[in-house]
Amino acid sequence: MRKEQEDAFWQTIKAFKEIGLLHHVMIIGSWAEYLFPSLFETDFMPNLKTRDVDFFYRNINIPKEKINVVQKLKDIGYVYDEVDGISRFYKEDLLELEFLTRVLGAGSEGKINIKPLGITSEGLRVINILSDFAREVKVTGTDDETYSLTIPEPAVYVIQKILTNPICEPSEKKAKDIVAVKELLYHIEKSSEHKAKLNEVYKALSAKQLKTVNQVCKENQIVLPLN
Repeated sequence: MRKEQEDAFWQTIKAFKEIGLLHHVMIIGSWAEYLFPSLFETDFMPNLKTRDVDFFYRNINIPKEKINVVQKLKDIGYVYDEVDGISRFYKEDLLELEFLTRVLGAGSEGKINIKPLGITSEGLRVINILSDFAREVKVTGTDDETYSLTIPEPAVYVIQKILTNPICEPSEKKAKDIVAVKELLYHIEKSSEHKAKLNEVYKALSAKQLKTVNQVCKENQIVLPLN
């Protein structure tokens, strides 16, 4: 990762904190791995090669007051655009931000308006599981400021990667995700805490989800360290 990209990430986090947005979002996708080292006692190092930063907006009904994220991001150099009706933010060739939301009950996936932000997100049912296993970490950025960030437990991150692998696009990303899963499992297996959490996540899966997880693991020679 380039230093400029890392600095841009922390500049974004600081902007979110300043407008009261930070505690409403969870950092998911590959950038969550960037924040995992503080959770392991091993030498885990993320192999981050993407500029896409996904923010999971966990409850679209709060807060009641508006948060002007569009203007704030423009102030720090982002360009706002809509791709297929979904709001996205671009900062040079460094970062691309997108907000995602979960889909509950009989709701349909697709475009979902985040009213507090005045933007349109993509609603995805496959990220629901991440919200059930959220974790808060305190991390010091490249600006020497300390931030409280919400990220998924490494165990649920791994399971979610496995669950989405059959539908992952483009196809080359499937192989990349499997490599990331195997690397994280190596470090999860070395921690009784993370192994226990993996068992907890696994037991919370539906029959349909279990079938997908077991099939993907079989096809990719993945062994989950389960009790």
